[in-house]
Amino acid sequence: MNNTPIKRHDALKNLSREHHDGLIFALRLQKGVAKKAELQKMENYASWFWKHHLVPHFELEEKYLFSKFGDEQLLVQKAKQQHRELESLFEIESKSYSDFKIIYELLQKHIRLEERELFMKIQTELEASKLAEFQAIHKSQNSCENWPDKFWK
Repeated sequence: MNNTPIKRHDALKNLSREHHDGLIFALRLQKGVAKKAELQKMENYASWFWKHHLVPHFELEEKYLFSKFGDEQLLVQKAKQQHRELESLFEIESKSYSDFKIIYELLQKHIRLEERELFMKIQTELEASKLAEFQAIHKSQNSCENWPDKFWK
């Protein structure tokens, strides 16, 4: 396995940083499941993260990046399908440990798809002017605040 860091185009760096926050979120859910943390505490965190981080992130990708690259692209279609699957999972009202496991596994898989495949393809194939347009729209990372109830510890 190649552990060389991926050189990310400047226009995509903020999205990649947000992906890092998504991986931390997934890891926290994974730890919460492993220690059988209180489900309501996990639900509160998951609901907050979905609303404040994943929804705006997915909208930004779909509306301003994927549309520039081409909605007909197979990797774009796959990423958007995973967005919909995650949305369905987050809409489950009383999530079980099994539901949280499915969420964190799919989110990890989704982020790997975007980082290792889709973004690599976008940064090598998308016109520089379109990357610049996206960069002008997404000037800063949507930062992830600290969650006060550390159920994963």
